[in-house]
Amino acid sequence: MSVLRRLVRYHRHLLDEKRRNLRTLEERAASVEEAIERLDKSVVAEQRVAKRSSEVLGAYGGFARAALDRRGALLGALSEANSAVEAAREELLDAFAEVKRYEISLDHQERAERDEQARKFQGQLDESALNLYRRRDRG
Repeated sequence: MSVLRRLVRYHRHLLDEKRRNLRTLEERAASVEEAIERLDKSVVAEQRVAKRSSEVLGAYGGFARAALDRRGALLGALSEANSAVEAAREELLDAFAEVKRYEISLDHQERAERDEQARKFQGQLDESALNLYRRRDRG
């Protein structure tokens, strides 16, 4: 196996790892977004309950403050997750470009080897034809 083939395999492996990492980070960001949505729905549900009952209305203030704090924390986590996703996407693009460079180099090398083999084979054919011509010319 040529060195370039090994490099292509190695960099494809790295690319696959970066894809898996990106997928994990995107899933994490999606789960934080889902948590924010669930929190928002629970706040709306608690508001409905608080409007119907004066007893619950007094406790709603504490719930709302805690929900706002939790939402702020979740928004911070979402921001961090989105930043990590963007960084992972950049790394993925760089890794993809690296793989492509090696694949193009490998294609060029293989094409050069095929051309060299074809040239040698054509030389052998020419030599055989010339020898055949010389034998016929002598005879």
